Amino acid sequence: LLYAVAHDITGRKAAEDALLTEDAFRKSMEESLVTGMRAIDLTGRITYVNPAFSRMVGWSQEELVGSVPPFAYWPAEEMETCHRNLQLTLAGKAPASGFEMRIRRKSGERIDIRLFISPLIDSLGKQLGWMAAMSDITEPKRVRAALEASQERFEAVLDGLDAAVFVADAHTDEILYANHAFMVMHGFDAVGRTVRAVSVAQPERGDYLVDPRNLGPADLPRELFDGELRHPLSGRWYHVRERATRWVDGRAVRMAIATDITDRKHMEDAERQQEERLQRTARLITMGEMASTLAHELNQPLGAISNYASGCVKRLQAGEWKQQELLAAMQKASYQAERAGKIIRRIRDFVRKSEPRRAAVPLEDIIEDAIGFAEIDARRVGVRVVAEIEPGMPRVFADRIMIEQVVLNLVRNGIDATSEGGDNAVPLVVRARAGHGRMAEVAVIDRGGGISDLDRERLFTPFFTTKADGMGMGLNICRSIIEFHEGRLWEEPNPEGGTIFSFTLPMETQREQLVQHV
Repeated sequence: LLYAVAHDITGRKAAEDALLTEDAFRKSMEESLVTGMRAIDLTGRITYVNPAFSRMVGWSQEELVGSVPPFAYWPAEEMETCHRNLQLTLAGKAPASGFEMRIRRKSGERIDIRLFISPLIDSLGKQLGWMAAMSDITEPKRVRAALEASQERFEAVLDGLDAAVFVADAHTDEILYANHAFMVMHGFDAVGRTVRAVSVAQPERGDYLVDPRNLGPADLPRELFDGELRHPLSGRWYHVRERATRWVDGRAVRMAIATDITDRKHMEDAERQQEERLQRTARLITMGEMASTLAHELNQPLGAISNYASGCVKRLQAGEWKQQELLAAMQKASYQAERAGKIIRRIRDFVRKSEPRRAAVPLEDIIEDAIGFAEIDARRVGVRVVAEIEPGMPRVFADRIMIEQVVLNLVRNGIDATSEGGDNAVPLVVRARAGHGRMAEVAVIDRGGGISDLDRERLFTPFFTTKADGMGMGLNICRSIIEFHEGRLWEEPNPEGGTIFSFTLPMETQREQLVQHV
C-alpha cells in the first residue's frame, strides 16, 4: 500500500511539473509576442488579452478582461465603426483582410490598427468565441500617406510643366506615364499605347548613346540622348532629353522630357538673318568709305588701257607700225584690263549678299585679299602693311568673305591707330601661324597709341567707338563672325606700344582634306 501511494504521488508530481512547464512556455510566448492578441466570447465579452495588447491600448489585463462593448479603447468619434466591425465579427462575416480602424489609448492618443479575426475553437471542436490579432499600423499608414501626398505633388508639378514628359518601357516602347502637356499634344489616351503609335519626336535608334533595349537593371540609371529634334509631321522643334532609369516595378524604362523650342529657333534664325544684314551693311559702309580711293585705284589700269589703245590707233593711222610693237602694247592693255577686272570682282564678292558657306580655304589668300583692299587707305596715309604667314599653314575651315571682312576691319583699325598716334616708319603686321588644338591664330599688330583701360572694357560693346565718325559695330560684328566659326577674338596691349587684335579659326582636318580632294 505504501508503495502504491508513493507511486501515485510520483505520477501526479510528474504531471504537475509538465503542466508547470507548459504554463511557463505559454507565458513566455505571451510575453515575447509584439502582436496584440484579444479573445472575446460569443456575446462580445473580452475573455483574454496578452501583454502586447495591454501595452498597445494602455489598459491592464485586469481592466480589460470581462469588459463588454463599448470597450474603453473605442474612441467616441469611431464608435459607430467599432460597433459595426464587432457585429460583423460575431456574425462570422469579418473580411479575410481584417479591419482597419482607429482606437484610443488610455492616454487619449489615437493610433491606427489592423485587426485579423479568426474563430476560437476548443479541443472538442466547439467554438468558444473569436480571437483577434491586432497590429499597430500608425507609422506605416503615415509613411504611405506621406508617399501618396508626395506622389500627388510630384504629378501636380509635372502636369504644370509646359514641357511634355513621358515614361516608356525600354523594351516594348509602351507608354507607362504621360503628363498633361504630353497628353494635350498627343492625345489623352496616350498611356498604354506605344511611342511610335502616338508619333512622338524622338531620336532614331542609332542616335542613342546606347540601345535602351539592351539595358539591364545593373546598367541603370544612364543618359541616352540630349539634343534638338524636329517633329516630322508638325515641323516644330523640340529639345529632347532621354534617360534610362528603373520603374516602380523594377523594369528598365526611358524617361523623356521634350521642350518646345520652335519660337527660340525662329528667333535665332531671325537674329542670324539680322546679323547677316548687319554684316552686309558694314561691308557696304566700308566700300563707301573706300569709294574715292577705289576710283583712283581703277583709274590707273583704265588710264593705261586708254593710252595703249590710243598709241596703237595712231600708229595704225600713220601707217608706221610694227607687229611686235602693237602686240606688246595690246598684251599690256590686256594685263591692265585683267587687273581692273580683279579689283571689280573683289569688290563685288565682298559686298554681295550670300549665305555663309564654310569650306577649306587658304588663309594666306584671305589675308592677301584683305591687305589688297586696305593698302589703298594705307598708301594714302603713309602706313605700310606687312604679312607674316608661317610656311606650310594648313587651310582653315571658314567662310572666305566673312573672314576677309574681319581681317579688313582689324587692318583698317590698325591703319587708323598708326596714322593718328604711332610711328608710320614701323609697319603694321598681319601675322598668321598654327595655334593649339588644330586652330590657326591670326594677329593684327599695330604700333599706334594703344587703348585705355576704360575703353578696353567696352571695346566689343555694340555702338561703342573711339572714332568721331564710327558706327561702333565693327568689332562686335567681327566677334560674332569669329564665334560663328567656333573661334575666339580678343585684344591685348602690344609690349612695344600699340595694340594686338588676335583671333582663332579651326584648321582643315584630315577628313575635310579627303573630301576636298575627292
